[in-house]
Amino acid sequence: MNDRNTEMLLAYGIKYGIFRYITGKSCDVSFCGIGNPLFPIKHKMLCEDAITAQWKNGSLYILTFWEETKMLFKILVGILIFVILFLLKGFYDQQKYKDKIQFLLKQEWGMETRDEYSDKIFRNICFYHEQKKKESDIDDITWNDLEMDQIFMLLNHTRTSAGEEYLYHLLRSPLYQEEELDKREQLIEEITKQEDKRYDLEMALCDIGKTDQISVYEFLSLAKELDQLQVKRFPHLIACLAMIGSVVMLPFFPSEMILLLFVVMAVNAYFYYKAKAEMTSYLALFSFILRTIKKCDAISSVDFVAAKNEQRRMKELAGKFRKFSRFSFLVSGGSSISGSLFDAVFDYVRILCHVDLIKIGTMIKEVCKYEKELLELYDIIGYLDAIIAIASFRDSVETYCIPQFEMEKEHSKQLKMQMLYHPLIKNPVKNSIDTDKSILFTGSNASGKSTFLKAVAINVLFAQTIHTVLADEYCSAFYRIYSSMALRDDILSQESYFIVELKSLKRIFTKIREDDVAVLCFIDEILRGTNTVERVAASSQLLEEIAKKNALCFAATHDIELTYLLEDIYQNCHFEEVLQDGDVSFDYLLKEGRANSRNAIRLLEVIGFDKEVVKRSQQRVDRFLQKGIWE
Repeated sequence: MNDRNTEMLLAYGIKYGIFRYITGKSCDVSFCGIGNPLFPIKHKMLCEDAITAQWKNGSLYILTFWEETKMLFKILVGILIFVILFLLKGFYDQQKYKDKIQFLLKQEWGMETRDEYSDKIFRNICFYHEQKKKESDIDDITWNDLEMDQIFMLLNHTRTSAGEEYLYHLLRSPLYQEEELDKREQLIEEITKQEDKRYDLEMALCDIGKTDQISVYEFLSLAKELDQLQVKRFPHLIACLAMIGSVVMLPFFPSEMILLLFVVMAVNAYFYYKAKAEMTSYLALFSFILRTIKKCDAISSVDFVAAKNEQRRMKELAGKFRKFSRFSFLVSGGSSISGSLFDAVFDYVRILCHVDLIKIGTMIKEVCKYEKELLELYDIIGYLDAIIAIASFRDSVETYCIPQFEMEKEHSKQLKMQMLYHPLIKNPVKNSIDTDKSILFTGSNASGKSTFLKAVAINVLFAQTIHTVLADEYCSAFYRIYSSMALRDDILSQESYFIVELKSLKRIFTKIREDDVAVLCFIDEILRGTNTVERVAASSQLLEEIAKKNALCFAATHDIELTYLLEDIYQNCHFEEVLQDGDVSFDYLLKEGRANSRNAIRLLEVIGFDKEVVKRSQQRVDRFLQKGIWE
């Protein structure tokens, strides 16, 4: 039989076998083409035997194919079940995370949210303000005098890094017109009243989260410099292709490729972690940016009338980052800070294929292209987050009021505060003040003078920033706020305390002359770094000069002489001690007039100094008061 006939025979045999397998019946050989006149008759017997053999072979082939198909089907069903369970687990975890966050939001409302602030965190928080600050903002001396870092931590109920940095900047940037303050007030009230909407907004902000690696604004300000990272993209592409090629070739050359696959995996993992160590901050921030853009729709969809313009603009800005967000799952944590099973599994893909490092190249280009838009987007998010923090702070305090501002020129130096208190003091003693005149505060040590000055200054700052005053009533003009209180020697510049104090006072005088807005200044123990005679002489002249200008001055002093020298232009108030059972206590209540008592020598006795020392000290004071000279 020639080759042609053999091929025909095999084909007919398989055809016959398939028919027999499917139907269970025999058929005429003509069915298979054997009756064809072109087929040699002499081979019919041989063909019938061959057909029988090929039927058996065909049947075996079909059975084998069916068994393999069933196995493949089982594998596919198994994979499908795994994917379904995988998705259900992800959905369950996400819902569980959402319920947990919502519970925490309710628990933390009105409470401090962060326990520790490292120097690095504070540096990041301050960066935005350093780029945005103006001459009219609160300067470093005043900020430190008032211990505003502690105040900021008390207010910081923000959920995002942008909100954190924006809140810090807001506290250092008092406003001098009511329009913007009224706008803030409308949004604060709306957020406070509409609890369900607030939770929706906070949930979206929580999904964005915070990053302590680097300031978001600092990162964006350096965006142009990031383009140099593009050079490192090519090696990661090679690593990815090597991994994919090894996996694809493995079924064809299993014995040869298995070893190569493990080598590629090891090499890729090594270089991945090496490259990632250099880019950890960038990867974290790109993830942070991705979360932000993904949550823009959720944030803008929470309808707040007072924020409709900001929300509309946010949606427009987010639309410019479609390319940036494309294939965002390649970058770790691109969707949520909650984490997910998918992201955990995909981490291995990132390690072995470097897909997140490759994606960064595209992201860098988009950040450089839309740097201004991204900054604007973060400003809006920061503003909304900061406003929520202010609303939360209001619910955390005992009492507060909405400030009223007196704009008429004749009342340009009016300051009225009823039952005000310091935000950092537990169970504070409340005091009131109503004046359009500078005030000298006298009183014994530890009686409350400095604390009261700080309480007034902080609440004036609150009025012009967060539109919230810790008092029953507040009415005043707008002020530029300056202080000279908690000063110390500057070792680095080799300047004594007295020189530091003079420079601090000089800056106040400069601002009074330059500014058309009234200055409210707070001075604690003026010129304490020099001798009594020159201190009284110089202090009286400096304080008089301040009071004559467009300024209101609150000054604490132990020099009773100043209360007489300046009584025509300064109002006198004082705090006093209470002596009982050999001990000294204080009621911290503000009283009219100058202080008439001294307690320094009495405190020597209370602390336990030698009685003879205390006695001689008091005798020397009495002789000086009688004769006017020291003996």
